Amino acid sequence: MKRYVKKSLATIGMIALTFAAACANGNDAAESPSPGAGESQPASAAETAAGPLSKYEPAIAVRTVMNDVGKDYLAQGETLEDNVWTRGYANELGIDLTFDWIVERANSGQKMNVTLASGDLPDIFSVNQTQYKQLLDAGKIADLTEAFDKYGSERLKEFYNMGGDGLKPVRQDGKLYGLTDYSGYLDNVPMVFVRSDWMEKLGLKPPETMDDLLGIAKAFAENDPDGNGQKDTYGIQLNKDLDSGWTIKLNGFANAYHALPGQWIDDGSGNLVYGSIRPEMKTALASMQELYKSGIVDPEFGTKDVNKAAESLMAGKAGIFFGPLSSPFVITAMMSNADADWMAYPIPSADGRPANVPSQIQNSTVYVVRHDFAHPEALVKMLNFAVEKLYGESAEAEAAAYLGPSGQGFQVTPIKILQPNKNIAIYQNVVKALESGDTSGLNREEKSNYDFIQQFRSGDRAQWVYERIFGPESTLAVVQHYLDNDLLTLNQFSAPPTATMATKKATLDKLELETFTKIIYGESPIDEFDKFVSDWKKLGGDQITAEVNEVAKAE
Repeated sequence: MKRYVKKSLATIGMIALTFAAACANGNDAAESPSPGAGESQPASAAETAAGPLSKYEPAIAVRTVMNDVGKDYLAQGETLEDNVWTRGYANELGIDLTFDWIVERANSGQKMNVTLASGDLPDIFSVNQTQYKQLLDAGKIADLTEAFDKYGSERLKEFYNMGGDGLKPVRQDGKLYGLTDYSGYLDNVPMVFVRSDWMEKLGLKPPETMDDLLGIAKAFAENDPDGNGQKDTYGIQLNKDLDSGWTIKLNGFANAYHALPGQWIDDGSGNLVYGSIRPEMKTALASMQELYKSGIVDPEFGTKDVNKAAESLMAGKAGIFFGPLSSPFVITAMMSNADADWMAYPIPSADGRPANVPSQIQNSTVYVVRHDFAHPEALVKMLNFAVEKLYGESAEAEAAAYLGPSGQGFQVTPIKILQPNKNIAIYQNVVKALESGDTSGLNREEKSNYDFIQQFRSGDRAQWVYERIFGPESTLAVVQHYLDNDLLTLNQFSAPPTATMATKKATLDKLELETFTKIIYGESPIDEFDKFVSDWKKLGGDQITAEVNEVAKAE
């Protein structure tokens, strides 16, 4: 775990995202290149590759593209173009990958936009939901229905049906035009993180209600929890994008008031409505405005992106934030402070009614095949390959090679899928083994996390993150609480952007962020929320709502 502590915040964030198997809003999963028009392979090769993992003979060439996230996890002497994965594709599947481009992750979304505009598409590649819709509407991607039905392995198909239909966003008119990086619906549910060592120092009990939590926040801001004799701490940390970024979000706070910002939810009559414009959101903003006015919220949050906000946490300036289960990765760097500790708790209720939290099917990345590529089944076989090497019969013998010493070796390949909702099962099995001392039933990944926890308990503070994610008092214990008490509300819209979303959502999102930020700062009165709702509807929100409901009713 020491290797994580030394990495940059951006890298830590990426580790957490891949841990959660959810890279959102962009080409965050590796993209794949393909040959240009006219370079498709002879169809006869497909006839010799009829099984889920059968080999093309002769081999076929597949152009793809990729971001460079995997470079941090390469084995010594390997490159993104030549590694255990690319050699596996070539030797076992007869698929020779070539790369049109490999760029930094931060630039991959724009690079893909340029590629799409050029018309020279790779054979197999990954795109975000907006790019997928553009390609679909332009008729530039292949129908994968037959390829998936014929070549998809039993395990791959099982993955796509764990906890929901992981392919729902790419089904159009009964056909399948892409395969998602579906990772389930649990890894991004919000919870609240509190400096437990500060609570102990100030004689505070863990929060059971929102009043409890706000009392803790007030004490953190006013009672010198770091003991330096200065008034230089505050209760709650936000970041300037509020609900963007992979952690340190506003939405968990809002959930305490029964608001579900950014979600499409049933209004009780069978119609879907946008959670950010509901009255509950106004109540949550009014509360946050009062906290900011009282000095309980970081006064400079509006200038800090998620990385800067994380630096404030690690510097010991704030004691509460809201984020998903992978958030302990962001605070591992605070392990240099031998006294610092954080605990995760369920979102408390502001009024006694159980506080539901949002969950969402995670599949922001879509793998597609160029419409005239002769071997659309090659994408399916590459996903079969990933599933087999990490979870199939060969995993016990080969997973070490394909995962590498970091456990993140899957980052090296442009086409990947992890078992959906796998983390909750890991937690259940690890906790059972910790209680019994019997590890015989643990798989390789579970045993690895079990060992890290034991190392932490033996004094290796660098393994703290595993205790706080997979241990008995952990973020996954909070997720289990949500499951046991039926506290999850699934986002009811997971399709590609509607026509009006594609043209107006960015404007509406900007309006939402600016309005909410000004309300929290006190620059706008709370009743400015009502004007926001009216403007949101007029500027395209009503049309988007109509389109969302039309899609929902057609499913």
